[in-house]
Amino acid sequence: MDINLFTSDRWGNLKMSLNPHKTLWLSWYPHRRTSGICQAWEVPLEIIESSRRSPISWLSKSCKTIKTLHRKRPDVLFVQNPSLGLTILAVLLRSYFRYLLVVDAHNEGVRPFVRSGLFVQFLTRWLLRAADTNVVTNDSLANEVSAMGGRVLILPDPLPTPNFTQQIDVSPRKKKVDVAVICTYAADEPILDILAAAKLMPEKIFACTGRVEKFESLGLQAPENVEFTGFLTDQKYWDLLASASVICDLTLMPDCLVCGAYEALSVGRPMVLSSNKATEELFGSVAILTESEPSSIANALQNAFKNEAEISRAAIKEAHVYQNTWQSNAQKCLQEIEAQKQRHER
Repeated sequence: MDINLFTSDRWGNLKMSLNPHKTLWLSWYPHRRTSGICQAWEVPLEIIESSRRSPISWLSKSCKTIKTLHRKRPDVLFVQNPSLGLTILAVLLRSYFRYLLVVDAHNEGVRPFVRSGLFVQFLTRWLLRAADTNVVTNDSLANEVSAMGGRVLILPDPLPTPNFTQQIDVSPRKKKVDVAVICTYAADEPILDILAAAKLMPEKIFACTGRVEKFESLGLQAPENVEFTGFLTDQKYWDLLASASVICDLTLMPDCLVCGAYEALSVGRPMVLSSNKATEELFGSVAILTESEPSSIANALQNAFKNEAEISRAAIKEAHVYQNTWQSNAQKCLQEIEAQKQRHER
């Protein structure tokens, strides 16, 4: 089967904007969600990075952030949380620069998981209340933000545009990988359970993305049918996803909508995802959900292999429905931010 769906204008024109307001989105690290929303909303994005180690890195990026705000003087400032440091800085500087502050709060910015100490939880609640509005990906997170006294809008990720050759043969005879496992070896990823599931399926080839040195630092042993891709360029990453039989992206975070789900939908591949309410609501019609337990993961993968063609057809159809719905929701969010800006100026 040849795939020729993946063109940059596949979804039509999604452009929206807050013009004539001066807008700016600041981030301390790249993220596909951020770049996608900025592109759709025509918001300039500046990624502020530093090669230094923390806490010097925080100081360096803070200085660069302040200089950028002096230079750009936005009317509306968007930031993503994480980064916690950037969001704190944006709140503290708001009264001086007089911008409307919109915080795109990822799961970690609502329910701290990786860094979950009491002080971080206190800061998280304060930031959610302090922002002029927060944007989250699903109802469960929105309910928590509201319960903490924060103002909130809901917008899942836009579907990313794959970056690879438009004609890709994904027929079984051309496939070299059965399961593409999307991972960064972060604390919320059940890597040990995924490796154990792979051991239960020795006839299948698993390819784990992410930096090999991070996996090696965990001190884990992988079965012989697991390969490690190391860091991939964007094009090679998309080639891997499109040519795999199944895409697997698991997390231990409650109600977390993983990037791999949007990516799998974008290339029309079967996906195995963690079972949680938010994932079931958004991707349940085209995803196979699993608990983070080896036999459960293996069973879900086998189910995906068995129904690969049917699920792929459903995913391609769902991708178009999803993007139309996303465009409508994105426009509503932008209209609400515009209304808040007008109230902010009174």
